[in-house]
Amino acid sequence: MIDGAAPRGEERRLRTSVLLTLASALIPGSGLLGAPRRGLRVLGAVTAVSSLAVAGGLTWWALTDLSKLTQTAQRQSTLTLATPVLGALAIVWVALIVLTQTTTRPNGLSAGRRALSAALVTVLAFGVAAPTAVAARYSRDAHQLLDTVLPQASAIKASSRQTIAHTKAPDPWADTPRVNILLLGADGNAARKDRIEEFGVRTDTIMVASIDTRTGGTTLIQIPRNLPRTPFPDGSVMAEAFPRGFRGEGDSGNWYVNGIWEKTSAGGDYAHLFEGSTFPGAEALKQGVEGITGLEIDRFVMLNIDGLSGLIDAMGGVTVNVNRDLPIGGNHNRGIRPSGYIERGQDRHLGGYEAMWFARSRYDSSDYDRMARQSCLVDAIIQQANPQTLVTSFEAIAAASAEILTTDITRDEFGAFIDLAFRVQDGASVSRLAFVPGKNGYSSSRPDFEAMRAAVATAIEPQEASPSPSTNPPTSQVSPLPASESPSAAPTETYDEERLRDGTQNVADACAWQG
Repeated sequence: MIDGAAPRGEERRLRTSVLLTLASALIPGSGLLGAPRRGLRVLGAVTAVSSLAVAGGLTWWALTDLSKLTQTAQRQSTLTLATPVLGALAIVWVALIVLTQTTTRPNGLSAGRRALSAALVTVLAFGVAAPTAVAARYSRDAHQLLDTVLPQASAIKASSRQTIAHTKAPDPWADTPRVNILLLGADGNAARKDRIEEFGVRTDTIMVASIDTRTGGTTLIQIPRNLPRTPFPDGSVMAEAFPRGFRGEGDSGNWYVNGIWEKTSAGGDYAHLFEGSTFPGAEALKQGVEGITGLEIDRFVMLNIDGLSGLIDAMGGVTVNVNRDLPIGGNHNRGIRPSGYIERGQDRHLGGYEAMWFARSRYDSSDYDRMARQSCLVDAIIQQANPQTLVTSFEAIAAASAEILTTDITRDEFGAFIDLAFRVQDGASVSRLAFVPGKNGYSSSRPDFEAMRAAVATAIEPQEASPSPSTNPPTSQVSPLPASESPSAAPTETYDEERLRDGTQNVADACAWQG
C-alpha cells in the first residue's frame, strides 16, 4: 500500500510541475508561485505581475491610441533599445521556465521522465525565444529601413523648405491645417534603364494628396502626364528659366509636365538650376505643380511603378473592382498585341503584377481612365493596409519599400506622418479632382490654368468661396498651343463622364462596381 502510494504521489507532483512550467511559459515566472521556497515564490509573483502590467498597458494603449503607440515604436531611441531589450527578455524568460521545472519537479525521477521533462523545457524555451528573436530582428530591420529610406533633416539641401509638423507637440499638426503631398509614379522599367541612368526618371503618374490634418479628409488632384506648357509661380527658379511656361526646342512631347523631373535632374539640360539640391527634380516639379494647382507643395513621395508590384505582393495583394477587361502590355503604334488581360470582375483580388497593370494599362484606354484606376489603387492600399498585414509581412514590405521609395519626408517627421496616416484611414473621405478634357479648365492642347487653380480651390474647400482665379498666378499668361503642337490623340476615353459629374468625385464612387 505504502509502496504504491509513492509512485502515485510522484506522478501527481510531476503533473503539477509540468503545469507550473507551462504557466511560466505563458506568463513569465508565474509557475514559480508553486515553488517550495518562499524566495522563489516572491520572484514568481514579481515577474508575473510585472509581465501582466506591461502586456495590459500595451494592449490598452493599442486599443485607445494605436497611432501614438506606433509613433513611439518607430522612434530611433525605441528601435535602438528594442533589439538588446528583447534579447535580454528572451534569456530571462527561458531562465524562468528552466528554473520552474528544476525547482518544482520531484526528486529521483527515472531517466525516461527526466528526458521528457528536458524535452518539455526545450520546446517551451524555443516557443518563447523564437517570437522574441523575430521581434528583435524586426526592430533591427525597421531601424535600418527607416534610416535607408528617410533622410535626416540635416542632409536635406533645398532652395525652399518649410517646417510643417511640430514633432514634439501633443498634436504635431495643430498649426498646419492642410498638408499637400506630391505623389509620383516613376516610369522605372527595364526598357528605360540606360536612359534613367543617364538622365533620370519620367514621372508618368502625378497627383497631389491634399489632406485636411484635422479630419484626415483627402482630395487626390490628378494631373495628366501630357499636360503642356506648365506654368511656374512668380519669382521661382523655374519661372525665371521658363517665363512662358515649360517649353523648348524639339519634340513637344519632351516638354510635357512628366519631363520636368528628368530635365532638371543630374544629366538633364537644366540640372544647373538646382545645383547642390538633394532632390533637384522634385524641387522643379513641385514648382510646376504649384503653378498648375495653386497649392504650395510641402513634401513629395516617389514610387517606382514597376517596384510597386513587390510592395503589393508583400501586402498580400489588394482587392479592387475591375469594371472591364484590362489589357496587359501592348502598343498600338508598334503593332504589339497585349500579352494578356486582367479579367473584369467585382472585388477582384490582385497580386502585385496584375495590380501594377490595373494602374498603368493604356492599350485601349486614355490617360484619364488610367488616372481614375490609379486613384482606386491608392485608395485600396490606404484602406487595406493594417497592423496585422504589417506584422505578418514586415520583412517583405520593408525590402520592397527600400527598393521603390524616394521621399523628402525626414526621419524626425515620420512619427507625425504616421499620426496623419491614421487620421486619413479612420473613416475620412477620399475624393478625386480629375483634369479631363472639357472639365475644370483642362484641355490637352489649351489648358486654362486659372480655371484649373480655381477648381482645385473649390475641391479642397467646398464649403468656402473659392479664391480669385488670379491667386498664385504663373509668371505670365500661357498661350494656347498651336494646332501643330497639340498632343497626339489619345485612345478612346472610357472614363464615365456621367459619374464624374463636374470633374470632382468621391473615390469610393469612382471605384464602385458598375455591374
